[in-house]
Amino acid sequence: MPIAELKLPQIVTSLPGPKAKAIVERDHQVVSPSYTRDYPLVAKSGRGALVEDVDGNIFLDFAAGIAVVATGHCHPEVVASIQRQAAELIHMSCTDFYYEGMVELAEKLGSIAPGKETKRVYFGNSGTEAIEAAMKLARYHTKREKFISFYGSFHGRTMGALSLTASKSVQRKHSP
Repeated sequence: MPIAELKLPQIVTSLPGPKAKAIVERDHQVVSPSYTRDYPLVAKSGRGALVEDVDGNIFLDFAAGIAVVATGHCHPEVVASIQRQAAELIHMSCTDFYYEGMVELAEKLGSIAPGKETKRVYFGNSGTEAIEAAMKLARYHTKREKFISFYGSFHGRTMGALSLTASKSVQRKHSP
C-alpha cells in the first residue's frame, strides 16, 4: 500500500531493517561524525506526518522534519509552490541582488510583528545563523558579553552557537 494511503505506522522488518543497517554502516565510513543522529532511521519518502524508510517501515515523524515541515511532508500546496519557484529562479542570494518576493515577505512579517515601531527583517539560512545574529544583536543592545543557556539545549554547530549548547558532549568536544 502506498504511503499516501496509510493513516498509521506500519513496521514490516526488524528495526533497523537490513537496508537501513547497510546504509548506516556506509554513512559511518564517509560522513562526518558531527552529524549526530539519535536513531538509525534511513528515510526514503514522507507524506503528511508519516515517513517511510528504505525497508518499507512507516513511522510517525514526531519531529516534523526538525520542525520545518509543520504542514506535513510533501503537502501538495507546498510542493506546487516550490515547483513554481524553481521554474522561475532556482537560487537567489539576498546579498547579491534585490528580489521583490523578499521585500513582500519582509513587509508582511513587519506588519504582523507586535509593536508599533518600524520593523526591519533579518533573513538567515539556518537556525544557527539566526542564533548567531541574535547573539550579536543582544550584545550590541545590552553591551553585555555573557549569555545564559540551559542543559539539554541545542542551538547549532557554529562556534558561537556551540558555546551555548549543553545537549551533547560530542557536539562540544574539541571546542573552546
